[in-house]
Amino acid sequence: MNFTVLGEVQAWKNHQVIPLGGPRIRALLAVLILEADRVVPVERIIRLFWGDEVPVTARNAVQGLVVSLRRSLHVLPDVRLVTRGPGYLLQVDPDQVDVFRFRREVERARTLPDPEAADVLRGALALWRGAPLADIPYESVRLRVGGVLEQELLAAQEMRAEIELRLGKHRDLVPVLARLADEHPVRESLHGLLMLAHYRSGHTADALETFRQLNRRLVTEYGITTGPAMRELHETMLRS
Repeated sequence: MNFTVLGEVQAWKNHQVIPLGGPRIRALLAVLILEADRVVPVERIIRLFWGDEVPVTARNAVQGLVVSLRRSLHVLPDVRLVTRGPGYLLQVDPDQVDVFRFRREVERARTLPDPEAADVLRGALALWRGAPLADIPYESVRLRVGGVLEQELLAAQEMRAEIELRLGKHRDLVPVLARLADEHPVRESLHGLLMLAHYRSGHTADALETFRQLNRRLVTEYGITTGPAMRELHETMLRS
Protein backbone atom coordinates (compact mmCIF):
# COMPACT_ATOMS: atom_id res chain seq x y z
CA MET A 1 0.00 0.00 0.00
CA ASN A 2 1.05 3.58 -0.63
CA PHE A 3 -1.05 5.22 2.10
CA THR A 4 -2.21 4.30 5.59
CA VAL A 5 -4.57 6.19 7.89
CA LEU A 6 -5.81 3.32 10.09
CA GLY A 7 -3.22 4.16 12.70
CA GLU A 8 -0.48 6.66 11.96
CA VAL A 9 -0.81 8.64 8.73
CA GLN A 10 1.97 7.46 6.45
CA ALA A 11 2.97 7.29 2.79
CA TRP A 12 5.01 4.36 1.53
CA LYS A 13 7.12 3.36 -1.42
CA ASN A 14 8.69 -0.10 -1.74
CA HIS A 15 7.99 -0.83 1.93
CA GLN A 16 9.81 2.33 3.00
CA VAL A 17 8.11 5.24 4.74
CA ILE A 18 8.26 8.48 2.75
CA PRO A 19 9.20 11.50 4.92
CA LEU A 20 6.28 13.90 4.95
CA GLY A 21 7.27 16.61 7.38
CA GLY A 22 5.25 18.08 10.22
CA PRO A 23 1.86 17.10 11.65
CA ARG A 24 -0.09 19.65 9.63
CA ILE A 25 1.18 18.15 6.36
CA ARG A 26 0.17 14.67 7.56
CA ALA A 27 -3.22 16.02 8.59
CA LEU A 28 -3.69 17.51 5.13
CA LEU A 29 -2.73 14.20 3.55
CA ALA A 30 -5.24 12.37 5.75
CA VAL A 31 -8.07 14.69 4.73
CA LEU A 32 -7.19 14.35 1.04
CA ILE A 33 -6.84 10.56 1.26
CA LEU A 34 -10.25 10.12 2.85
CA GLU A 35 -11.77 12.26 0.09
CA ALA A 36 -9.65 10.65 -2.65
CA ASP A 37 -10.76 11.55 -6.19
CA ARG A 38 -13.03 14.26 -4.78
CA VAL A 39 -12.28 17.95 -4.50
CA VAL A 40 -11.64 19.11 -0.94
CA PRO A 41 -12.37 22.85 -0.77
CA VAL A 42 -9.70 25.08 0.74
CA GLU A 43 -12.32 26.52 3.08
CA ARG A 44 -12.98 23.08 4.57
CA ILE A 45 -9.28 22.52 5.17
CA ILE A 46 -9.03 25.90 6.87
CA ARG A 47 -12.00 25.13 9.14
CA LEU A 48 -10.55 21.77 10.11
CA PHE A 49 -7.16 23.25 10.97
CA TRP A 50 -8.11 26.55 12.60
CA GLY A 51 -11.79 26.33 13.52
CA ASP A 52 -13.28 29.75 14.23
CA GLU A 53 -9.92 31.43 14.84
CA VAL A 54 -8.72 31.69 11.26
CA PRO A 55 -5.55 33.71 10.76
CA VAL A 56 -5.33 36.05 7.78
CA THR A 57 -2.49 33.90 6.47
CA ALA A 58 -4.53 30.67 6.49
CA ARG A 59 -5.05 30.40 2.74
CA ASN A 60 -1.38 31.02 2.04
CA ALA A 61 -0.48 28.49 4.72
CA VAL A 62 -2.62 25.83 3.04
CA GLN A 63 -0.99 26.58 -0.31
CA GLY A 64 2.41 26.15 1.31
CA LEU A 65 1.36 22.82 2.81
CA VAL A 66 0.14 21.61 -0.60
CA VAL A 67 3.48 22.55 -2.18
CA SER A 68 5.37 20.63 0.52
CA LEU A 69 3.09 17.62 0.20
CA ARG A 70 3.48 17.54 -3.59
CA ARG A 71 7.23 17.60 -3.11
CA SER A 72 7.06 14.59 -0.80
CA LEU A 73 4.70 12.61 -3.04
CA HIS A 74 6.56 13.16 -6.31
CA VAL A 75 8.33 9.80 -5.77
CA LEU A 76 4.95 8.07 -6.31
CA PRO A 77 4.34 8.37 -10.06
CA ASP A 78 0.78 6.99 -9.90
CA VAL A 79 -0.32 9.58 -7.33
CA ARG A 80 -1.24 13.13 -8.26
CA LEU A 81 -2.24 16.05 -6.09
CA VAL A 82 -4.00 18.52 -8.36
CA THR A 83 -5.57 21.93 -7.93
CA ARG A 84 -9.16 21.91 -9.08
CA GLY A 85 -11.89 24.52 -8.66
CA PRO A 86 -12.15 25.69 -5.06
CA GLY A 87 -9.67 23.20 -3.64
CA TYR A 88 -7.45 20.18 -4.12
CA LEU A 89 -7.92 16.61 -5.26
CA LEU A 90 -5.75 13.56 -4.62
CA GLN A 91 -5.77 11.02 -7.44
CA VAL A 92 -4.82 7.58 -6.12
CA ASP A 93 -5.66 3.93 -6.72
CA PRO A 94 -8.07 2.91 -3.91
CA ASP A 95 -6.28 -0.44 -3.62
CA GLN A 96 -3.23 1.48 -2.43
CA VAL A 97 -5.06 2.98 0.59
CA ASP A 98 -5.69 0.89 3.70
CA VAL A 99 -9.07 2.41 4.52
CA PHE A 100 -10.50 1.69 1.07
CA ARG A 101 -9.23 -1.88 1.17
CA PHE A 102 -10.80 -2.25 4.61
CA ARG A 103 -14.17 -1.01 3.36
CA ARG A 104 -14.03 -3.22 0.29
CA GLU A 105 -13.31 -6.34 2.35
CA VAL A 106 -16.10 -5.56 4.82
CA GLU A 107 -18.57 -5.27 1.95
CA ARG A 108 -17.24 -8.50 0.42
CA ALA A 109 -17.74 -10.30 3.71
CA ARG A 110 -21.47 -9.49 3.55
CA THR A 111 -21.80 -11.65 0.45
CA LEU A 112 -20.01 -14.74 1.79
CA PRO A 113 -21.00 -17.74 3.91
CA ASP A 114 -20.14 -17.32 7.57
CA PRO A 115 -16.80 -19.23 7.70
CA GLU A 116 -15.38 -17.33 4.71
CA ALA A 117 -16.86 -14.04 5.91
CA ALA A 118 -15.15 -14.44 9.29
CA ASP A 119 -11.78 -14.96 7.58
CA VAL A 120 -12.26 -11.93 5.33
CA LEU A 121 -13.24 -9.74 8.28
CA ARG A 122 -10.24 -10.98 10.24
CA GLY A 123 -7.99 -9.80 7.41
CA ALA A 124 -9.82 -6.48 7.11
CA LEU A 125 -9.49 -5.77 10.84
CA ALA A 126 -5.79 -6.65 10.67
CA LEU A 127 -5.30 -3.53 8.53
CA TRP A 128 -5.89 -1.44 11.66
CA ARG A 129 -2.62 -0.52 13.39
CA GLY A 130 -4.17 1.67 16.06
CA ALA A 131 -6.62 4.54 16.40
CA PRO A 132 -7.31 6.30 13.07
CA LEU A 133 -5.03 9.29 12.42
CA ALA A 134 -3.21 8.36 15.61
CA ASP A 135 -0.32 10.79 15.11
CA ILE A 136 -2.43 13.83 14.16
CA PRO A 137 -2.40 16.33 17.06
CA TYR A 138 -5.38 18.37 15.80
CA GLU A 139 -8.49 17.27 17.68
CA SER A 140 -10.87 18.79 15.13
CA VAL A 141 -9.34 16.67 12.35
CA ARG A 142 -9.36 13.49 14.43
CA LEU A 143 -12.97 13.96 15.56
CA ARG A 144 -14.54 15.14 12.31
CA VAL A 145 -12.52 12.90 10.01
CA GLY A 146 -11.31 10.04 12.17
CA GLY A 147 -14.55 9.70 14.15
CA VAL A 148 -16.32 8.21 11.14
CA LEU A 149 -13.57 5.61 10.80
CA GLU A 150 -13.89 4.58 14.44
CA GLN A 151 -17.59 3.89 13.90
CA GLU A 152 -16.77 1.80 10.82
CA LEU A 153 -14.25 -0.20 12.85
CA LEU A 154 -16.77 -0.83 15.60
CA ALA A 155 -19.44 -1.91 13.11
CA ALA A 156 -16.99 -4.37 11.52
CA GLN A 157 -16.04 -5.75 14.92
CA GLU A 158 -19.70 -6.29 15.76
CA MET A 159 -20.32 -7.91 12.39
CA ARG A 160 -17.46 -10.35 12.98
CA ALA A 161 -18.75 -11.10 16.50
CA GLU A 162 -22.25 -11.84 15.17
CA ILE A 163 -20.80 -14.24 12.61
CA GLU A 164 -18.56 -15.99 15.12
CA LEU A 165 -21.47 -16.36 17.54
CA ARG A 166 -23.33 -18.17 14.78
CA LEU A 167 -20.23 -20.34 14.31
CA GLY A 168 -20.32 -21.32 17.98
CA LYS A 169 -17.23 -19.40 19.09
CA HIS A 170 -18.97 -17.79 22.05
CA ARG A 171 -16.32 -18.73 24.63
CA ASP A 172 -13.54 -17.10 22.61
CA LEU A 173 -15.66 -13.99 22.13
CA VAL A 174 -16.33 -13.26 25.81
CA PRO A 175 -13.00 -11.49 26.56
CA VAL A 176 -13.01 -9.69 23.21
CA LEU A 177 -16.54 -8.36 23.65
CA ALA A 178 -15.96 -7.53 27.32
CA ARG A 179 -13.04 -5.31 26.33
CA LEU A 180 -15.06 -3.59 23.62
CA ALA A 181 -18.01 -3.10 25.97
CA ASP A 182 -15.67 -1.42 28.48
CA GLU A 183 -14.43 0.89 25.74
CA HIS A 184 -18.00 1.70 24.62
CA PRO A 185 -19.99 1.50 27.87
CA VAL A 186 -23.37 2.63 26.48
CA ARG A 187 -23.39 0.91 23.08
CA GLU A 188 -26.35 -1.44 23.37
CA SER A 189 -25.54 -3.62 20.39
CA LEU A 190 -22.14 -4.54 21.83
CA HIS A 191 -23.58 -5.33 25.22
CA GLY A 192 -26.23 -7.48 23.57
CA LEU A 193 -23.53 -9.52 21.85
CA LEU A 194 -21.65 -9.86 25.13
CA MET A 195 -24.83 -11.05 26.82
CA LEU A 196 -25.28 -13.73 24.16
CA ALA A 197 -21.65 -14.84 24.43
CA HIS A 198 -21.99 -15.16 28.22
CA TYR A 199 -25.33 -16.94 27.96
CA ARG A 200 -24.21 -19.45 25.35
CA SER A 201 -21.08 -20.13 27.41
CA GLY A 202 -23.36 -21.20 30.27
CA HIS A 203 -22.88 -18.01 32.29
CA THR A 204 -26.44 -16.72 32.53
CA ALA A 205 -25.72 -14.70 35.67
CA ASP A 206 -22.95 -12.80 33.86
CA ALA A 207 -25.28 -12.13 30.94
CA LEU A 208 -27.97 -10.73 33.21
CA GLU A 209 -25.42 -8.65 35.14
CA THR A 210 -24.20 -7.17 31.84
CA PHE A 211 -27.75 -6.00 31.18
CA ARG A 212 -28.18 -4.59 34.68
CA GLN A 213 -24.94 -2.61 34.50
CA LEU A 214 -25.81 -1.17 31.10
CA ASN A 215 -29.33 -0.21 32.18
CA ARG A 216 -28.05 1.39 35.39
CA ARG A 217 -25.47 3.40 33.46
CA LEU A 218 -28.04 4.62 30.94
CA VAL A 219 -30.45 5.67 33.67
CA THR A 220 -27.76 7.38 35.76
CA GLU A 221 -25.96 9.20 32.96
CA TYR A 222 -28.70 9.87 30.41
CA GLY A 223 -32.03 9.37 32.17
CA ILE A 224 -33.11 6.65 29.72
CA THR A 225 -33.45 2.88 29.81
CA THR A 226 -32.34 0.22 27.35
CA GLY A 227 -34.13 -0.12 24.04
CA PRO A 228 -36.77 -2.74 23.19
CA ALA A 229 -34.31 -5.18 21.56
CA MET A 230 -32.16 -5.33 24.70
CA ARG A 231 -35.19 -5.67 26.97
CA GLU A 232 -36.55 -8.51 24.83
CA LEU A 233 -33.19 -10.30 24.95
CA HIS A 234 -33.10 -9.85 28.72
CA GLU A 235 -36.64 -11.19 29.12
CA THR A 236 -35.86 -14.19 26.94
CA MET A 237 -32.86 -15.07 29.11
CA LEU A 238 -34.94 -14.69 32.27
CA ARG A 239 -37.65 -17.01 30.91
CA SER A 240 -35.09 -19.57 29.79
